[in-house]
Amino acid sequence: MIDEVSTVENSRLGRTVTRLHEEIRRMILGGSLKPGTVLSQVQLARQLGVSRTPLREALRMLQEEGLIEHERNQRPRVAGFDPDDLEALYANRILLSSLGVAMSIPQLTEDDFSRLDLALDQMREAGERDDINAWEEAHRVFHRGLIAHANRSLQETINRLADHSKLYRRLWIKAEPQHWSLLDEGHRAIFNACRRRDVGVGVELLARHLARSSLTVLAHASPEREPKLVRCALQLILARKAGVAPQKSSRVAGAA
Repeated sequence: MIDEVSTVENSRLGRTVTRLHEEIRRMILGGSLKPGTVLSQVQLARQLGVSRTPLREALRMLQEEGLIEHERNQRPRVAGFDPDDLEALYANRILLSSLGVAMSIPQLTEDDFSRLDLALDQMREAGERDDINAWEEAHRVFHRGLIAHANRSLQETINRLADHSKLYRRLWIKAEPQHWSLLDEGHRAIFNACRRRDVGVGVELLARHLARSSLTVLAHASPEREPKLVRCALQLILARKAGVAPQKSSRVAGAA
C-alpha cells in the first residue's frame, strides 16, 4: 500500500514539474520574463500556485536548457545575452539541422509539403500583422516540418536548440529593418529547394539562413567579436567533398 501511494505521489509530482517547466518556459520565450530577470522562488511558487519542490525541479530543467542561470548562493535569473552561448547554439543548429534536413528531404510527402506551405502562408500573414507570437508558432511548425523524417533523437535535439534560440531570434527581428520580407523570402527559398528534392541546395540555404541570424545579432550586440565558431560550422557544411559534383548555389535571403 505504501509503495502504491508513493508511486501515485511521484506521478503527480512528475506531472506538476512538467507543467511548470512548460509554463515557465513559455513565459521566458514569450517575453513575460525578460532576460536578466532575477527570480524569487517564493513569489513564483505563489504566482503559479505550487510548492517550491516541483518549482525547483522545473527551474533545474530550464537551467539545463540554458534558459535559466543559477549560481551557488544566488537567486536564479533568466539568461541574458551571451555571445558564447549564441555562437555555440547556432553552430550546433547549423550542423545538426543540416543533417536533419538532408535526411528528410528525400522522404518528404505531399502532406508534408502541404503543411510546410501552410506554415509559410501563416508566417507571411502574421508578418503583415506584425504579430510576432503568431509568426513564432508558424515558424516553429515550419522548421520542425523540415526535419520530419530525421531520427527521433536528432529531431528532439534540434527542436530543443531551436526553441532556445527564440530569445536571440527576436533580437534579430528587432535588429533587421526589413525583417518580415527577408524572412519570407529566405524560408520560401528553402521550401522550394525541398520541393525540388535538391538536398545540396536545401542544406546550403538552411545553413546560411541560420548563420545569418546569429551573425546579425552579434553584429549589433557585440560588433567587436569575430564569430569563428559559426563561420567554421558554416564552412563545414558548404565544403564540397572530393568526388561530389558541385550543385548550383542560390543567393540566401532572410534568416531566423
